[in-house]
Amino acid sequence: MLSRLVKYGAKNIMRNTFLSASSILILTLLMFFINILLVLHDVSLRIIDGVNEKLTISLYLEEEYDKNSVEIIDLQNDIKRAVPEVLITYKTKDEVLDDLRKTDPELVDILERQNPLPETISISNIPLKSYEKLNNVVESKLFVLSENIDEESLRNNESFSTYTRQFERIDKVTSVLNILQIWLYIIIATFIVSIAIIVYSIIGNFIYYYKDEIYITRLVWGSKLFIYWPFSLQGMMYVGISFIISSALFLVLLSNLRYVFELSEFSDVYTGNLSLVLLIQGLVFLTVGAGSGFLSSRRYLKK
Repeated sequence: MLSRLVKYGAKNIMRNTFLSASSILILTLLMFFINILLVLHDVSLRIIDGVNEKLTISLYLEEEYDKNSVEIIDLQNDIKRAVPEVLITYKTKDEVLDDLRKTDPELVDILERQNPLPETISISNIPLKSYEKLNNVVESKLFVLSENIDEESLRNNESFSTYTRQFERIDKVTSVLNILQIWLYIIIATFIVSIAIIVYSIIGNFIYYYKDEIYITRLVWGSKLFIYWPFSLQGMMYVGISFIISSALFLVLLSNLRYVFELSEFSDVYTGNLSLVLLIQGLVFLTVGAGSGFLSSRRYLKK
């Protein structure tokens, strides 16, 4: 029975070669662009990791506190408990001044007459999803932080923004990165829905043009399995052929990108598990094709 269903579905595809070819072309392009979006998603994750590595929050302490103060020890312990991945570095006034000397020697010449810089806790390697947890901890200990740094005397040096201003800037950056990822997911979902709609329309058009023959087939064979499943298999064939072509094009593109962009390693283009991604894609597309073909046949054959 299955072989007969497959033959009938394949026969349907060959009967209208122009419709089949144009449909496969459109489906191939949609699947190819989904793969491109997956590469962009992989790149965006690497960009996020790169940005995240460079984002450091500096907590400037009030003058009466130092690394031996109970409040400061508690603050560092609370941060570690809330976000174990972070790296915490305590810097004295002199160490902060030495760091500033590397970036702005002229300013240091002015400040060395009287070092106004506060002792500092630097927090780095903060996971993107953990900024809110970190903020909750720090806000509960704001009384130990200096939120009144004289930025005018430091020539508006961005390195010495208060914690509140630092967090506001980081929050904007993380929001943009999160929105970028969400839009990538939305676009990928839209393309998958488009594939379903196209397959649904193809099967509907086929049923419309060959409705008399299908009606006779229904009378002769009678079985609902033979009536509906050829169209589900036909939808899977459209999607399967398109997926093979789009995957081949995608692999050719990836293998040549390293030459176009002078990359030394193939993994520089895409770092995900390509085999697993293509397997999941194939299963999703085949399911979408079968489901769309079945639903279309159920709707139009009832008419």
